[in-house]
Amino acid sequence: MILASCQFFGGGGRAYDNDKDLSGLVEELKDKFGQNAGFTSITMSYHDGIGTSTVATGGDINSNKLTERLKQKGIWQDKAEVTLEIDGEATPKDFMFTLDQVQDLRKIPGLVKSSIEKVEKEKKITDLVSNMVSVSMPSRIDTPGDELRITVYVSPKNGGTDFTLLYNQKGEFLKMMH
Repeated sequence: MILASCQFFGGGGRAYDNDKDLSGLVEELKDKFGQNAGFTSITMSYHDGIGTSTVATGGDINSNKLTERLKQKGIWQDKAEVTLEIDGEATPKDFMFTLDQVQDLRKIPGLVKSSIEKVEKEKKITDLVSNMVSVSMPSRIDTPGDELRITVYVSPKNGGTDFTLLYNQKGEFLKMMH
């Protein structure tokens, strides 16, 4: 009851910063979308006064009919029905990932920490936070190597330059943009 109350009134930190909160989110995603669901994207963001919000688009990995759901202040809401438009020989699962493919999101807290450390070291900026993490598939498959991406957004706590760090499915660093 206390945890639910804290979540509703905006308490709690960044759920993607620690394994415990992330494990709870994974279980909720499985409950809301199905044990073997496929996703086109899962985005977790943090806002003061709200806490961590999650937007996920997913459903049956073999279907082009998906649901976008939002979790905010501890409450899940259906936001939209999404239909994948697929050309040629592609199938819905070519544009989706499963939680197993990203090891139930377990690598996210480590990538957030590594991203902050990388920006601190390379850009000589301190007091950084990550306000958003996104796991997504490309909306088109144009070249071999188009694959799942994990994007970590890092910025100074008090505002300033935002940095976007991209990782592949295995959690290997690809590039940093700002």
